[in-house]
Amino acid sequence: MNVVVLRRRLFYICAMVLLLVPLYFLGNPSVRNPDGSVKQSGGTLAQIRTNYDLGQGDLGEIDPASESMRLATLGLRGVAATILWQKAEYYKKEQFWDRLSATLNQIAVLQPHFVEVWEFQSHNLSYNVSVEFDDYRQRYQWVKRGIEYLIKGSKFNKHRTEMPFELGNFFGSKMGVADEKLQFRSLYRNDNNFHEEVLDRTGMDLTQTEGLGADRKPDNWLSGRLWFERAYAMVDAGSAPARSALMFYVKGPQWLMKSAEAMQSEGTLDEPARYAWRRAGRDWDSFGKRNIVTTFGDTIYLKETATANENYEKLKKEFEDFAGETYQKLLAERTAQLTPEEIVAWEKSELDRSLDEMFMAAKVETLFTVPPDEVARALPEEKRIAAFEMAQRLSAAKDKIQHIEIYTNQVNYAYWEARCEAEQEDAAILARTSMYEANQMLDRGELDAAIAKYDEAWKAWDELFNKFPAMMIDDAADEVLASIERYRRLLDQPDLPEDFALKDFVKFTDMYHSNQADPAVMQVMAVWPARYPGRSFLAELFRKLDEQAKLDEQADSSSNDGSPEGTDEADQTTSADSKEPVAEQAPQPAEEGTEAEAKPNSPTAESTSDESTTDGGVSLASPDEGAAPSPKN
Repeated sequence: MNVVVLRRRLFYICAMVLLLVPLYFLGNPSVRNPDGSVKQSGGTLAQIRTNYDLGQGDLGEIDPASESMRLATLGLRGVAATILWQKAEYYKKEQFWDRLSATLNQIAVLQPHFVEVWEFQSHNLSYNVSVEFDDYRQRYQWVKRGIEYLIKGSKFNKHRTEMPFELGNFFGSKMGVADEKLQFRSLYRNDNNFHEEVLDRTGMDLTQTEGLGADRKPDNWLSGRLWFERAYAMVDAGSAPARSALMFYVKGPQWLMKSAEAMQSEGTLDEPARYAWRRAGRDWDSFGKRNIVTTFGDTIYLKETATANENYEKLKKEFEDFAGETYQKLLAERTAQLTPEEIVAWEKSELDRSLDEMFMAAKVETLFTVPPDEVARALPEEKRIAAFEMAQRLSAAKDKIQHIEIYTNQVNYAYWEARCEAEQEDAAILARTSMYEANQMLDRGELDAAIAKYDEAWKAWDELFNKFPAMMIDDAADEVLASIERYRRLLDQPDLPEDFALKDFVKFTDMYHSNQADPAVMQVMAVWPARYPGRSFLAELFRKLDEQAKLDEQADSSSNDGSPEGTDEADQTTSADSKEPVAEQAPQPAEEGTEAEAKPNSPTAESTSDESTTDGGVSLASPDEGAAPSPKN
């Protein structure tokens, strides 16, 4: 009997010992770093808990204040959080920085899953608190504190893309746009301890190849882009984007361009700069091909303009052919309402129109935009159902073109596309390199050499500005103007030389800042390289200005050739034999009517004339090629 009991006990003991092995692998706790990040994953249950974020309190970082605070507040956690927010504002105002940091940590304990807590308070630390210090090194430390606060919040919001998205903004814009950006960027690229700390806490390797600048050290803009890429990967895994699709995905390519700009401003030019802009251009092109769900409910991509226009033209041609004489009749009725001046304005190209003609052309464009529904209603009954279906598809195609234009304008897509192309030009490399070297020579007192380098730079800038005119109104233009002023002082002359290469550029900037530039030319400035290849922007602009000046001068001369002052108006008009040049003062009404009647269908539809696809012609809401959604070809 005793032997049986002993054997049973030994069996139970052995079974318990054996069960400890699977229990160990199931329940082994994870080992964590002081910040709560996982160092060793632990057993199966610990891994599941980590993967699904099932708990706030973590073994290795037990924070009794978290749960005890919930119990102690008796449901008044919101009240406690409000009080702490007020205290935080008070401590910031009174500059009690240590108390502020402690209060922010308490707020985080109460509201760990409230993303706005981390966003607002990290912004508070990096932007508002940092500026209270005089030394840029101290400011840099507080910028890092804001980043560290965001990193801490990322642990509690692992599936919220707002956290890496904001980290990308902080690394990029705060360190790269602030007044101390040169110092911040230098401190950051050499802050190895911070790079290692970020790697330990987040797994983000800031020293990877994608994040290194021309000096093979971490670049703040490229580091920010790495965080955006992490946010994009989270969206691919099922998380919601932190912003609208357009503003969410534009950041990555933008930060590449910002990195290239920063590189140039710090004197890294030639091939490294060309490569940086080429890389940015490829990323910008990929962004333009990304599908974006709009707030209108449709899906577009920014480089779809040409395809959308082709589709619209195809549908429009089918609808016009289907409508036949009915459409032509409606078009003729609208054409009869035009004056000869409006027809002339409509037939002119965009660049050749004066300001008044632009308004007249817009009026004609509106008049000739025959609503497809109106055409469908005018058709015979047996064709109406099919016509309404075609009209609906046509309207949807036009709406899509408008949506593409709205979204491309929001991010200035055409400008940045041209900018990436321009910065890779040999003229751009020569212009920036020569101007930078000239400034350096001037600082060293090498005056003659500086003048020679400046002259070389001005010729290159003139070539670049005429080919890519949009660069004349961005930061590059400001840098050139500053160097031109240094050049003028170097020459010790009140005015620039008559043969100065950038004389037209200086004249243009004066006009632009005084809002005197020709609007017809300015509206095509961003798309100039694509729409008018090989044509000089400044030459076209000043040609139009000269023509307008001559017209104004002729108008003044005509007004001065009128009847003498003091002559009674009745005396000028009562005599039928008067030899006053009445016709020169105003067009004869009979002639206007005759001219209008002679060609009531002067602007013809695209379906009847191939010429209407260029500058003239009347069409059914036809969008402009390459620039949506102007309803004119």
